[in-house]
Amino acid sequence: MKMKAASYLMIMVMLVAVACLFVLKRPDGKPWLSVQSITQSVEHNANELKRQGIDAMDQVKSHTNDLLGDSKPASSSHTQVYRWQDAKGQWHYSDKPNPHGHSQAYQIDESKITVIAAEDTSVLAAKAEQEPNNSSSKVVPTALNPAAVQQLMKDTQDVQKLMDERAKKIDEALKENR
Repeated sequence: MKMKAASYLMIMVMLVAVACLFVLKRPDGKPWLSVQSITQSVEHNANELKRQGIDAMDQVKSHTNDLLGDSKPASSSHTQVYRWQDAKGQWHYSDKPNPHGHSQAYQIDESKITVIAAEDTSVLAAKAEQEPNNSSSKVVPTALNPAAVQQLMKDTQDVQKLMDERAKKIDEALKENR
């Protein structure tokens, strides 16, 4: 009980001491502490943190562009992209308009998209040459066709292996640039 009363007394003394800073005046006549000075201090610190965050983000972008060998300038540029639908209902996207009809034009802000380099697809081309082009031999994988499911799993493992190799190359590139 005495400990509880002593704790309350200490808290009250601290609150009175802080309140006195708002009332007592410095030699120049201004209070030692004011809401305005606290607000200005918080705004200044928030603006400083924001500036530091923007600077850090710019550094990250610069280092990322250096690592990826991106030679594009940091300024935003727009690219024209065209979209149209063929007779079968398939959508097509290109940097050139449809030569046989109407296209919808779009402006793409390159600073707002991430471009990833394409994977080497020569493995797929070599695999296609090994398989006959007979469309009847292509089997759609289903739960009822174990051979097709096994082939799908093998293809998935091959893709995983390619992705692991790419991740390893990226990690090595990052380690070299540290």
